[in-house]
Amino acid sequence: MLFAAFIILNTVLLVILLALMLSFFATFRSVPKCSLSDEQLPSISVIVPVRNEEGKVGRCLESLAQQDYPDFDIIVIDDKSTDSSGRIIAELAARFSNIKVIQGRESRQGWLGKCNALDHGSPHAKGEWLVFSDADTFHKPNSLRDAVAAAITYNVDMISFMPVQELYSFGERVIMPVLIGSFLMGDPTNSINDPKSARAYAYGQYIMVKRTTYDAIGGHESVKDQILDDISIGRVTKERGFSVTACDGRPLYSVRMYTNFCELWSGWTKNAFALINCSVPSLIGVVIMLNLCLLAPFVTLAVAIANPSGMSEQIAPALLWFSLAVQFSCMVIWYARSTVFYKGLNPLCFLLLPLGAVMTGAMYINSAYCFLTGRQVKWKDRDYSVDSTQRVRTSFETPPQASETQISPKY
Repeated sequence: MLFAAFIILNTVLLVILLALMLSFFATFRSVPKCSLSDEQLPSISVIVPVRNEEGKVGRCLESLAQQDYPDFDIIVIDDKSTDSSGRIIAELAARFSNIKVIQGRESRQGWLGKCNALDHGSPHAKGEWLVFSDADTFHKPNSLRDAVAAAITYNVDMISFMPVQELYSFGERVIMPVLIGSFLMGDPTNSINDPKSARAYAYGQYIMVKRTTYDAIGGHESVKDQILDDISIGRVTKERGFSVTACDGRPLYSVRMYTNFCELWSGWTKNAFALINCSVPSLIGVVIMLNLCLLAPFVTLAVAIANPSGMSEQIAPALLWFSLAVQFSCMVIWYARSTVFYKGLNPLCFLLLPLGAVMTGAMYINSAYCFLTGRQVKWKDRDYSVDSTQRVRTSFETPPQASETQISPKY
């Protein structure tokens, strides 16, 4: 009876989670094609912070420099890169007159490296709208034109775009579909668009904001010590009374966040626990949910095939196979629907979901361990620690008390 109850409850859980994800897609805003003339388009400044991105920054800046847009410039902050990023940026600036290079300043006490770089670069921007784009992105020629059209259509002060994730290594294909797919259920009704809702966030790879709004909230100084700077700046903007939205960015750009398992593991370890508000109960819930939804159906199917007589003693065969059919149908629909945001997968990658559930759960646990024990994660030759409020402490500040948590951020 207990096993039968478990099968039924797990089936119900998968149906609910699928419904939440489908609700997200049903209410997710799309990006309209721009119908404005060149004369109607506002000026834009694109600001790109770069630190040790020699394998990605070239294609990013080339894709931005060749945008189909009448009035824009690109501000690149070379944030003390120790690889060949600086040389690549200089070569592109010599080729494209709309690229302006700013040498990064030294890290400041209490500042996240990325916020420090953006705060340094933003005064050089002259556009009516600012675009903050990461160096690991690749933009289609219509990116700026259609992005600003979306901002104008939805009449918002800040807009960000969920990217297509490029997944080409084994580690990316195992973890990223599980991790990003679970995020799609984080705001199932897209309440970010409701001015009465406190929920707000931004996709940090591509944020577009009015210059007047950015200045009014205090720019990146307002989130200078936040480990999740993109989510934080979306929240601050909405709290100050400005309108914020997020859109489906597939028509605009893609991103290659990590190129191997080690990068991915370190990159997500630094902020996975922060994404669930440093909550141990949430951690337990996430790990259980991942294993119930993506591992348990495969295990149950394997046991049912290997030992059908033993399984029939626990649950009626008709109920078992019906439940498994519903579970796998939910998983297939969830996977097929969510993978529109991924590039580099094939149908056989569906079979990696059980491993992905285990590895993603382990990553969350490792992230929590780092936060709760003070263990640091080095990223791009910089070390930070973060307290339980998710505020950054640079390595030369007074260490947090024992009750505080620590970790290092991506940037």
